[in-house]
Amino acid sequence: MGVSYTASVAGMRAFQALHLVRTDNIWIGIGRQSPWNETDTVPEVSGSSLLNEPIGYKKAEKVRFVIPDPEGDIIQFDQRWKIISEEEAVSGLVRWVYVAAWITGTELPAVSYRQSAIVTDLQLAETTLPGKLAVTAEEVSSHGYALVVNNRSPIHRTEDQREYLEFIVEF
Repeated sequence: MGVSYTASVAGMRAFQALHLVRTDNIWIGIGRQSPWNETDTVPEVSGSSLLNEPIGYKKAEKVRFVIPDPEGDIIQFDQRWKIISEEEAVSGLVRWVYVAAWITGTELPAVSYRQSAIVTDLQLAETTLPGKLAVTAEEVSSHGYALVVNNRSPIHRTEDQREYLEFIVEF
């Protein structure tokens, strides 16, 4: 009997990235108002992490393929990235996607939060007006799937604040 090996390959990762870029239902969520523990020490994210205590969601404004580039204008953790076209990404089997959105003023509640996440397949409640680009947890009937979760020290939002949340997702 012969030997057989199976593994995901670059095409699988590129396909997953392409699916994310082509999906219209991508949101950035914020959550977790309560302290992590007695000292509010930020825990590591694990494969089973979820967006805890959802506060609200902002529709992603940018969902684009990116590649590492020393001249790129997107900076994440001391690495530079450049946005590329879908055609370039498909031909190069690119597996990185940039997801970003602005949260401004009173779009979402002015509270402290400790988590942010990329969420897909969010379903709005029947009473939520269609076309809203920012929704509170109460305006959602299904919180969908968290694809990426970021645990952090508290961010204190105020009504006159604007913040840019951005992620690089690697498949």
